[in-house]
Amino acid sequence: MLILLLLLIACEGQLSSGDGGVPSEHQSWMDEINRLHEEMADLNEELASMKSEHQSVGFFSYLTDNIVDPPVGTRVTFRGVYVNTGSAYDATTGVFTAPVSGTYGLGFTASVKPETSPHGIHFVLMKNGSHEMHEFLDGHTEIWLHCISDTVVHLNEGDTVWMEIISVEGSNTVAGRDGNLDREDYHNTTFMGFLIHAD
Repeated sequence: MLILLLLLIACEGQLSSGDGGVPSEHQSWMDEINRLHEEMADLNEELASMKSEHQSVGFFSYLTDNIVDPPVGTRVTFRGVYVNTGSAYDATTGVFTAPVSGTYGLGFTASVKPETSPHGIHFVLMKNGSHEMHEFLDGHTEIWLHCISDTVVHLNEGDTVWMEIISVEGSNTVAGRDGNLDREDYHNTTFMGFLIHAD
């Protein structure tokens, strides 16, 4: 395709050179070259649109350190990142910003260490500052508390989502990666998301 385009441009240059006019017998060639130029421009525009529509977006992050007795309003910052395709997740803030409008899948897992007295902690998925999905971990025994949840949401370009703590009871330790369950490769508390389909 590139070679054809170069040949057409060369022909255009030859046809345009001379004593200032294009011979009438070559006018159809010139018209065809102009048509091909317009077609190439249309194809480039269509290709750019397709790339935007099929943009790959996805992230998987995890809590690196324990969070001990976090207060209400704490934004959970998942500083460990395995995948961040599209660079839309910010590990310094824990916020994912939608790079394109579309339908997204979001998931959250959490583990809270055992305590000797009643305790509990509630999380919420925040979307632009509004509650989108709740998760409750409440316990009265000396066992680990776990939750796994996922949801599908529509996000407009520039919308933000993050996980936040909205309620606490007693003492709570949200488990990070290091030193939990005697395994450093366990990711006890995670946050992930991906683009299902762009608008």
